[in-house]
Amino acid sequence: MGLTGTPLLVLVIVLLVVVFVTALLDLPRLRHRGAAALARGAKVALVGALAVLVSGIVLNDQYLFYISWGDLLGPAGQGTVSALGGSAGAGAVPASPLAGLRSPRVLPALPSPGRREQVWTVASRSLGARVQVLVELPPGYDPSSRRTYPVVVGLHGFPAVPSSYVYSDIVGAEDRQATAHRIAPAVVVIPQINAPERYDSECVDAAGGAPRVDSWLTSELPRWVVAHLRVRTDRRSWAAVGYSFGGWCAASTALRHPGLFGAFVDLQGYFRPDFGTAGAPEVPGLGGYDLVRLEARHPVPVAGFVETSRQDTLSYPSTAAFLRAVRAPTSVTAVVLPHGGHRPAVWQPVLPRAFRWLGQVLPGFRP
Repeated sequence: MGLTGTPLLVLVIVLLVVVFVTALLDLPRLRHRGAAALARGAKVALVGALAVLVSGIVLNDQYLFYISWGDLLGPAGQGTVSALGGSAGAGAVPASPLAGLRSPRVLPALPSPGRREQVWTVASRSLGARVQVLVELPPGYDPSSRRTYPVVVGLHGFPAVPSSYVYSDIVGAEDRQATAHRIAPAVVVIPQINAPERYDSECVDAAGGAPRVDSWLTSELPRWVVAHLRVRTDRRSWAAVGYSFGGWCAASTALRHPGLFGAFVDLQGYFRPDFGTAGAPEVPGLGGYDLVRLEARHPVPVAGFVETSRQDTLSYPSTAAFLRAVRAPTSVTAVVLPHGGHRPAVWQPVLPRAFRWLGQVLPGFRP
């Protein structure tokens, strides 16, 4: 019997019902003491434990944190590393939406002067809402200085909020690699992707007044960043980094907008929109978001770092198809783990390698 799927869930529910019924049958004899009372207490505790276990199994089936019993008991392993495609420096790219833009001489005031973590609330036309943008500034950042920094657009998972990205230790991993002079210090911009938070946008531009998340991430947000922070505007200094749902969004924004992004890091993401059971909204040109087909037909000069696990049924199928399709001028470094579920503990050990890679492939991130 596997860790995921209906059989285990049914078995635990049956056990829960049996123990619950036997505990109820003991209620008329509550006046008894001694070993019988202890047995009844143990049954009540077991009912609670089984109820928690049922909830855990349901959540695990939905989000695939642990895929197998071996995954529950052991680490993901070292995995295989492959270099695919060709040089991401070759090939023509569209003009950047930031072409000709520069940060103003005097920037708007920081919400929390003197702190590295800044939080803005931004009114987005593309999303039709006011959303949070969390920014992690590099050490020594001075808005009055003319020094500019490369940009990491950090994209969180679903369901989640921008602070989830910080808690996942991605920012800490980038900091440690910068301290070790393996990557240049960067401004990390972590926008809210979904408005409202429980809306599964898949980072597409929906029609009919629904959120246009692709436009938010690749047009409106970058212009806001340049207007508020000391950043560089060339594509060799912009990278998208995300995990799970955010990994998909990172790959989609970079591969579909190579004029803005020079690289992406996709940690257990996927390469086709996955709306789950909610159903896809009305999206003009939805087929254009199929990154497997896009790569097979129109590869672009973008560098990618991709991590997945063969047991991850959300990430692996479309990732494997994308890796088979990769060809020059797209350049991809792929880390494929032998096993592991869909959870941070699987991809977090790969973070140092991912940021070292970013410091090597994009000139703007070289220390």
